Amino acid sequence: MTTWIDIKQKGSDHYKHPDDVEPIDLYKSGGILRHFAIGCIVKYAFRNRAGKINPKDIEKIIHYTEMLGYLADHENEDSKP
Repeated sequence: MTTWIDIKQKGSDHYKHPDDVEPIDLYKSGGILRHFAIGCIVKYAFRNRAGKINPKDIEKIIHYTEMLGYLADHENEDSKP
């Protein structure tokens, strides 16, 4: 089973600061991660609509899809008080 920490480790280093809240955690705790991830998937897919496919963009699409999978697997847990 993939954990939230596992998923976050795959993200870009420029958002990781030891003493700060990571934006992705803020989106998750604010209940907007689902919409953020879908928007990112659309963005990276749209970039590759013509011409040569960028493998890094495909990796990002997979990363955000894994986030959606995590949310789907933990939907009931995260909504408990």
